[in-house]
Amino acid sequence: MVRRSGFVFLLLLLGLSLSVSIRAGELETVTNILARESAPVGVVFEMVGGDADSLNIALRRTEAYVTKLRRKFPDANYVIVTHGLEQFSLLEHSKGDFPELHQRVDNMVKEQNIPIHVCGALAEMSGLDTKDFIKSVEVADSGPLQIQEYVEKGYVLVEMELH
Repeated sequence: MVRRSGFVFLLLLLGLSLSVSIRAGELETVTNILARESAPVGVVFEMVGGDADSLNIALRRTEAYVTKLRRKFPDANYVIVTHGLEQFSLLEHSKGDFPELHQRVDNMVKEQNIPIHVCGALAEMSGLDTKDFIKSVEVADSGPLQIQEYVEKGYVLVEMELH
């Protein structure tokens, strides 16, 4: 029994350290951007691989990052691209299920001027139409290609951790 408990503890510790190191990765990227002398064209925050709760938490962290970045680089552009299953929490019919998330997204887009893209290819593969998403998000043909376009324009990529 002790061996099994030790193995489970090791797995939990490994999972925690991976989570911390990945979050440290997003923080390190933002810190590196803040250390720059000149502003980037923009910053694209990538979100993939979570659910509604993890998307909401990641969006909260993103808001904090953008606030810090805007203090130093007020003229840079900030965008979000989500292209995993978490994007389905942004469907129009799910507003009642995730009111805090939908309010946060609406605020980020309308008040904070942070465009949010979802992946049209994943939506299409799931039998959904672009009109199925809330009005405040933009449906990209492909989330990964949208990110690539931003990076090619000079945006810095911040890979957000969702889980």
